[in-house]
Amino acid sequence: MLSDSEAIMRKAVAFARTSKPAYLELYDFLEKLFSAQLEAKKHLAVPFTAMDAASIHARWRSGRPLLRRWDFPVDIQAAETVLKAVADAVPPHNRELSGACSALAQALARNPSAKDAVWESFLHHEWNPWEEWVETTGVDLPSLLYVARSCLRPSVEWTAEELLKTASLNETWKEGYCPVCGSLPALITLEGQGYRRAHCSWCGTPWRLARFQCPVCDNRRHQSLGYLYAEEEPRYRIDYCAECRHYFKTVDTRELLWPIWIPLEEWTTLHLDLVAQRAQWKTPPSPAPAVYEADTPAVPS
Repeated sequence: MLSDSEAIMRKAVAFARTSKPAYLELYDFLEKLFSAQLEAKKHLAVPFTAMDAASIHARWRSGRPLLRRWDFPVDIQAAETVLKAVADAVPPHNRELSGACSALAQALARNPSAKDAVWESFLHHEWNPWEEWVETTGVDLPSLLYVARSCLRPSVEWTAEELLKTASLNETWKEGYCPVCGSLPALITLEGQGYRRAHCSWCGTPWRLARFQCPVCDNRRHQSLGYLYAEEEPRYRIDYCAECRHYFKTVDTRELLWPIWIPLEEWTTLHLDLVAQRAQWKTPPSPAPAVYEADTPAVPS
């Protein structure tokens, strides 16, 4: 029997197949990836260290997330299980994804005693630490990062969810970056009464944003915040900030007749990225500059 999450995911993919045929080649791959991630979360063995509610709320009151991205514990066995599912599901003509899967699998095979280090290198975003282990010549780097981090995602999501069981997220948190890991949103949803909800690009945590708030620079002046609507897609828009020039994709879920699965929406809104970039708006980084400004990312992450 399917879990509630898997049922929602499958319905979302089924609807996308008919409503967004431009991404048809990817749906089998994505559905198998999401299924593998959900299955992996059921059997994780993550060395989790709990935080008490007082410590959590103290950090939130000072605007500090609970963990840095590289502090997340991971189950490497689960990561390898997801990798196998991903590799078997890559579309035959997608050289970028197949090359990424092969490069990662070869790195793990070459370094059997250092598998933890190989996987943990992908928790970082500065100085390309994975290059110590992975032969990246001829490999599409965004695809490599996507594959590796997709394999780690069950551990990362599970840890975030466990932390939030200790202390419920409330009005204490006012920042535009994730209260758990300090990353920026992958996507924003509009919900009842116009509330904006951000969805973390790293650990999947949802949190409330102010109605007028740029997640990158925290600009709250409505005169310099705006949005573009996508043609023929009134439920989708591009929110932008004229101060820092970054944009975020937003889905209005208030009258949607189909289920939404955020990781799927990240893929099926790639055309919105093109619209935004052609209008000279910048793709936001995943690590929030306000949290990770001391780091020096070597590549977009």
